[in-house]
Amino acid sequence: MSITSILKVRDYIDVLCKAVNEQLVDAGIVSVSQLVKTWDLATEILNSLVLVEVGSKIDAIRDGDALYTRSYLSAQRNIIRAMLCGLTKVTPIDRLQSELQLTNTMFWSLFDELDAVKEAPGKIIGARTSSRCLYHPNIYTILVKQYILKTFLQEGMLRLAVFKKLFISEPKIYMKEILQDMEHSTLIYFPSAILSIKVWNEIEAVVKEEMNSKSVVDVRLHMPEIVQSRADIEQAIISLVKNNENWLFVPGISYIYSQQLLSFAMKALDGLINIRAEEITSIWGKQKAFKKQEKKQDEEWNTAKSKKGKGGKGKTLKQILPEESTLDLLIRLSEEEIIKELKKTNDIPNELLEDVTEQIRTKAENLLRSRTELLLDNVHAISIQDHKRAHAQLQETLCALYDNICIFEDGAATFEDTVASNLQIHLLRTLCTDFANNVLSYISRTQNVDTLNTKARNETIANIENAENRKAVEKLFTALSTKDLESFHDAVFGVCTSAVCALNLKMPDKKRRIELIKTYEDQLVSQLRECTDPPSGLLLTLLILLARNEKIAVHASGKFVSHLIAKVERHPKTNAELAELLTSSQKMIILSMHAKDDVNLMTKLNEKLVALIAAVNGFDYVAS
Repeated sequence: MSITSILKVRDYIDVLCKAVNEQLVDAGIVSVSQLVKTWDLATEILNSLVLVEVGSKIDAIRDGDALYTRSYLSAQRNIIRAMLCGLTKVTPIDRLQSELQLTNTMFWSLFDELDAVKEAPGKIIGARTSSRCLYHPNIYTILVKQYILKTFLQEGMLRLAVFKKLFISEPKIYMKEILQDMEHSTLIYFPSAILSIKVWNEIEAVVKEEMNSKSVVDVRLHMPEIVQSRADIEQAIISLVKNNENWLFVPGISYIYSQQLLSFAMKALDGLINIRAEEITSIWGKQKAFKKQEKKQDEEWNTAKSKKGKGGKGKTLKQILPEESTLDLLIRLSEEEIIKELKKTNDIPNELLEDVTEQIRTKAENLLRSRTELLLDNVHAISIQDHKRAHAQLQETLCALYDNICIFEDGAATFEDTVASNLQIHLLRTLCTDFANNVLSYISRTQNVDTLNTKARNETIANIENAENRKAVEKLFTALSTKDLESFHDAVFGVCTSAVCALNLKMPDKKRRIELIKTYEDQLVSQLRECTDPPSGLLLTLLILLARNEKIAVHASGKFVSHLIAKVERHPKTNAELAELLTSSQKMIILSMHAKDDVNLMTKLNEKLVALIAAVNGFDYVAS
């Protein structure tokens, strides 16, 4: 290139530099991309020939695509200073930048200049590259501290949600910073709020006062409005019970009660225990009403003794079982009847009835035993009324068994043929067998019939004197060997005739079946609540889900779990998470059978059990 050409290029560059300076004087900022477009120059030429003069011929500072004059940046710095000084609340940095014509880098450069000379009255929270980067004015920090201190000192409590709203991520650390060490160490942290020790002491004092007068307290009623979540109440209950050894609670409900309530409950059962002791005494004495028949049986057993050998495990009540063992069969107080009796007092909340019953049941049965033994010492004869009561007990037991057999038969029928058949066979071998054993025990006056081997049981049946009774019992036991319940139902109504047991049994109607299924579901839920065995927990969960969603009652053992899972999964209410929980639980249980010493596996199994219980009770759960 000639010298003339070089001079012309230099002159042209000087013209362009002058033009840039003029635009900068006018606007304070010039866009490089806009210059390329306006002058129709290649970016490479502009960069290599013109913009290299920035700082010399071009009086500007370049940042990326922008050229700034120093006066413009000074003005922008002043604007930033004014904005920061004027802010009184937490503000996103993005919002500040949107008000300025600065690149991100230039903005932070100016901010750092202000910060270096302490002219940025606040601090940056978060990464500068993040869209969530925030500016916290110092005045905001002061105002927040004043608000929190004033509110907490006046009310003695603060919602944790307030801290989140005020952009305080660690309430515990913040309270430690603004309070004295002594005050901070006495704070009570709940999942929803912070309470001062003064407020908590007031709550505890009121609870103690009510506990002393009523023996039971609904903790929720005494907690502040901002501390009402399930987790809050649970923590409050745990704290209260921890400091009072005689107080008790039931997980999941808001009541606590004292040992005094159990004493009151025992007094409430006094009448029931007296009635039951009289009933047991009458039933126990029924063997004397058949003294003549028992004497004949004794003679027969003495004759056949040498023939029975080891196989004959069962004998008449008088021969085989000592008095204490037979009393154990009679001295029972069911949960249902105890709850029914306690409800009459109206002093025990319904939510506590089950737990109170569990706490006093053994003691109540021990009291029942002592009163029964006292009555038995004075019993010398048996009356017709005793036999009627025994008959009524049989009626009640068989009615309950038959009701369940009927609903379980309905439940089995909802499965495919092979599974349905196997469920019916399982029903015949369990509840139907219990039914038959109760009948045989009543007619033959033989206790523990369920412990007899086949030979001993057949001998017991053969020794029934009344031919019609014997035939009816034989037919009943024969029906247990079939593969369906048709023969069993026929045999049941043969036993019910006036000539045999004179029982009033009938198949439950539709309304009754619905009630029975609901009762069965409630019993399963109660069992699951106390369950600590993962395989049993999975089976209980499946039976509950079938009762709840399908409205069917299924009587099944662990070997039916795969079929139960398949049926539960097909129901519309079974979501993918629940289906996965059920399937993974089964797989893990199968693995545990081959790795019983695997502590890690057992820990995971227990976590699965907790998830199953949560799922049944409607809580959130995670299928891990």
